[in-house]
Amino acid sequence: MFRAFAHCAIPTTALCDASQPGAGTGTPLAADARVSRTRAARTEPMYATLGHAMPSGVGWTYEPKYDGMRVIAEASSRQVRLMTRNGKDKRAQFPEVVGALRQLATRAGYTVVLDGEIVARRRRGRRASWASDFQPLQARMHLKATDEITRLAVEAPVTLVAFDLLREGRTSLMKRPWHERRARLEALFSTARRSSDAALVLGVTSSRGVTMLARARRAGWEGIIAKRTDARYQAGGRSEDWLKLKLQYRAEFVVGGYTEPRRTRPFLGALLLGAHDASGRLVYVGHMGGGFDREGLRAMRARLERIERRTSPFAETPRTNEPAHWVAPRVVVEVKFAEWTADGKLRQPIFLGVRDDKAARDVTIEGVSMQRWGSGEIADDAA
Repeated sequence: MFRAFAHCAIPTTALCDASQPGAGTGTPLAADARVSRTRAARTEPMYATLGHAMPSGVGWTYEPKYDGMRVIAEASSRQVRLMTRNGKDKRAQFPEVVGALRQLATRAGYTVVLDGEIVARRRRGRRASWASDFQPLQARMHLKATDEITRLAVEAPVTLVAFDLLREGRTSLMKRPWHERRARLEALFSTARRSSDAALVLGVTSSRGVTMLARARRAGWEGIIAKRTDARYQAGGRSEDWLKLKLQYRAEFVVGGYTEPRRTRPFLGALLLGAHDASGRLVYVGHMGGGFDREGLRAMRARLERIERRTSPFAETPRTNEPAHWVAPRVVVEVKFAEWTADGKLRQPIFLGVRDDKAARDVTIEGVSMQRWGSGEIADDAA
């Protein structure tokens, strides 16, 4: 059965107050041998390993793979921080989430640390779609002007979907199994979250993996996440206790250059994309020109001109149809594409957005998961 479906707001981190009560019996975060005192104030999320089939046996739970920005949210009644995967605090960009988290911590009476995803809120009259709403979110991720942030918090609001609880008060729950952390998270939301606050919601989870997978395909989600119910939270680790089962070809790539435009196309022709192989080399995976409007092309050209360099950052310099400009490999973009070609290139790549929440050095070449099942190429029973 499905449990606790919700949209969520983004929780941000509040530093622990020593006077706050510990609400659990886990290990205090700063005393955890794996976490230094510096990292106690900024916990890195746990990451999923790419899966290739539904896991067998009992002891698994399943969640949507949300189409948003992953954050570790720390919140107290006085302070909130929303930390991305690469350590950027996004509290200024999402004030509605900050407000919801502060209310949650105030009503709970102690600091909380949540793992979750900030997603664009569903437009009125539309069915929930976790796969198609990244671009409205991206419009807000990079804002700095206060008036624009205030305006879009009303016109394009977001939700923090919370799916894990890492700390209650001064007590770390990361060594506790997922099922215990989930029960505590549900209890926290039941007693402390305002039911009318759409900026913070509890994520859905289900023990019925095949049902969740079928729902994901019908709704056009990118995929689902399978989690062992007895798994501890491995901050900063990539574990097979969490599996991402992807139904679409979507991934992040590093921009290594761009080409001059042809004919009437303004600003730039195509981005030259790469990802790191096992030895850390930046491998060219193809060029991409689709998915931009005029303003997007102008903004991307301006962004890349600031980091131009004279030499190619790729392990092997690609041949291009138009003159190429090389850039420092710092900008990460999210791309949707049809498939990988036999020679390891992207077919029909489309730009979805810039990801300043992920470090370029962490972008690696990802294999194939369950995309053929997602597209209907193979039978349902193959899942």
